[in-house]
Amino acid sequence: MKLQGIERAWRAVWMHAIARALPGRRLEAVPDWSGREWRVLFLRYERIGDMIMSTGVIRVIAQSQPTIKVDVLANPTALPVLENNPHVNRSLALNRGSIRSYRRTMKQVRAEHYDVVVDGRLNNPPIFTSTPLIMLASRARYRVGVGGGNNDLIYNLRAARYDRSTHYVEGSKELGIPFGVDPGSVDWQPEIFLSAVESEAADEQWRGAASLAAPGNAKRLLVNLSASEPKRRWPDGKFKAVLKSVRASNPAMPVAVIGLPKEWESVSSVANSVGALAVPTPRLRDALALLGRADIVFTPDTSISHAASAFRKPSLVLLKREHRPYAPYNTPGRVLLWSENEIAELPYERVLSELNSVLAQYGVGDRIPE
Repeated sequence: MKLQGIERAWRAVWMHAIARALPGRRLEAVPDWSGREWRVLFLRYERIGDMIMSTGVIRVIAQSQPTIKVDVLANPTALPVLENNPHVNRSLALNRGSIRSYRRTMKQVRAEHYDVVVDGRLNNPPIFTSTPLIMLASRARYRVGVGGGNNDLIYNLRAARYDRSTHYVEGSKELGIPFGVDPGSVDWQPEIFLSAVESEAADEQWRGAASLAAPGNAKRLLVNLSASEPKRRWPDGKFKAVLKSVRASNPAMPVAVIGLPKEWESVSSVANSVGALAVPTPRLRDALALLGRADIVFTPDTSISHAASAFRKPSLVLLKREHRPYAPYNTPGRVLLWSENEIAELPYERVLSELNSVLAQYGVGDRIPE
C-alpha cells in the first residue's frame, strides 16, 4: 500500500474512533431552544472569503432565538472579518498548521462548555478529523452539519446535503433549520461592520484619490489587483489598458488601487499609469474599510469580491466559470465568467465592455455622501 493510502486509512480509523467518543445520541431531536440559554460554537476556519460568506448564517443563527449566543472559531487570518460584529459573542483562533495552536484552542473550547457546535463547511472531504476533534473537545451534545456519508458519524442534527450546482450561501441556509429558521423568511446577506475611525481613515484615502482626478463629485471606483492564487491573477498590463479607457471616459472619478502587500510594486505601477491612488493595505481591515467607503468595485475572484457582497457594492468580478457557486452573493453588478485555461488569456476588451456596463448602470451622477 502506498504511503498516501496508509495515511488515508489511518485517518479513517481515527475519524471513526473520535465519532464513537462523541457525546449524545447518533441522531438527536431538535431541543427546545426557548427553555434556557444556549452556547453555540460556529466553525469556519478556512479562507477569508469563506468567513465573509458565513457572516449571514452566523447572524441568522444568533437572531433565531433570544436564548442563543454564538461564538466563532476561525483561521487567524480571517478573524478581522468579525471585528465589530454584534452577532458574534466571542472569536477564537485556530491555526491548523500549528500543533501548539491546536492544543491551545482545544483547551479553550473545552473550558467554554458549549451546548452546540455548528460546522459551517458544507463540502467536507470523505475523511476529515479537525472538526470532529473540536467537537469532541467541546463535549457538546448537539452537533449541526451537513448529513450524508461519514458526516453522519459526526453530526446528530443534520442539514440537507449541499447541491453544488447552487450558490454556497443558498446551501448554507440549511444550517439554520435546526434552530427553527424558515430559510425563505430571513435575510442571508453577508455583512461586515466598520468602526467610525475606520470609515474616516478610508474617506481620507478617498479624498486623496479625488485630488488626482478632475474636479467633480463622481462616484468612487476601487480596483483590487491581487488574487489568492496565480491562476486567478489578471496581468497588470491588462488592468492598465482597461483603466486607461475608464479614466478617459470618467475623468472626475476617484480611483483607488489596492493589492496584497507583496504586490505593492504592481499596485503603484497600475495606479500611477492611470492617475489613480495606490493605497497600501497592510491589514485586512484597511482594505475592507476602503471597500466599504467605495461605490463600485473591480476585482478578480478573491475575498474582496465577497467583501463587496457584504457591503452590497456594485461590482465587476472576474470568476472562472466552474467557481460560479462561490460568486459574490446577491450583489449588484456583473460576474464575468471566464473559461480560458488561464485568466491571463482573458482579453481586456471583454473586461472593459463589462466594466463600462457596470459604470453606466451604477457610476453615473454625483456621489451621495453616506
